[in-house]
Amino acid sequence: MMKNPKIWMTISVTTIIVSTILIFAIKPNFGIDFTGGSSIEIQANPEKSDEVKQLLANQFHIEAQAEGTQDGTIRIKTPSIDDATHTKIITTLQDAKIMTGKEIAFEQIGPTIGKELRSKSTNAIVIVLVVMIIYLAYTFRNASGLLAPWKFGVAAIYALVHDLFLVTAFFVVFGKLWGAEIDTLFITAQLAILGYSVNDTIVIFDRLRSEWMASRGKSFLEVIDRALILTMGRSINTSLTTLLSLTAVLIFGGSSIRWFVVALIIGIITGAYSSIFVAPPLLYYISKRK
Repeated sequence: MMKNPKIWMTISVTTIIVSTILIFAIKPNFGIDFTGGSSIEIQANPEKSDEVKQLLANQFHIEAQAEGTQDGTIRIKTPSIDDATHTKIITTLQDAKIMTGKEIAFEQIGPTIGKELRSKSTNAIVIVLVVMIIYLAYTFRNASGLLAPWKFGVAAIYALVHDLFLVTAFFVVFGKLWGAEIDTLFITAQLAILGYSVNDTIVIFDRLRSEWMASRGKSFLEVIDRALILTMGRSINTSLTTLLSLTAVLIFGGSSIRWFVVALIIGIITGAYSSIFVAPPLLYYISKRK
């Protein structure tokens, strides 16, 4: 499985580079949580969301996003509007017979708050990564005869960065094709993915430590390969059961959490992959360096 770690290292580095290029070339579709704007939710036939966008474009020259929900409502997101424009929009939707009931919610987020949320989200991810390095170094402090404890942390964080960039790249593409937004729910999904992925990586590293203590005569590459074989079934089974649950939520859950669930599904898959084929190869390479 790990007979040629160079191949897996090349794939992971290429994945990170391609993901970075996609993120900067296409650019993320940030939600109003991060950019500021207005959100309106009305009772209406979800199938009329395209009519809503067309009406706002024609009569108000507003480029809006409208999405139907399974609750029989349409959620409209626009650049920041004042109360007068908001009232006119509601009146126009009623006159056009699009609204079948009352307005459910109206929310405004200023650009200053959006910038603050974006900054705090970035800080949260950075802090989580730093804390994980410290935690992993402490957890594997007794493996100093095998490797310096901090090297386990570096290998795990590299795998997490791989997941972070890959999931973000997927969402940048989804945003371009289907309007998927990067918002606070997406950041929540990313943090959950980081926790899931590092947990899987810790299980593999712990097995690696056990195998090294049990078979001192084998090379480090053979020990890694043995540890991966012994934990492969556990990793696959855990990922599959989690994916089954998330798929059920994606199919039967509301549209408001659809992209959140999609992010989790992609993250679970990439997390399982990186724990097996990203973190161990890097650990092997840094083990050979003083």
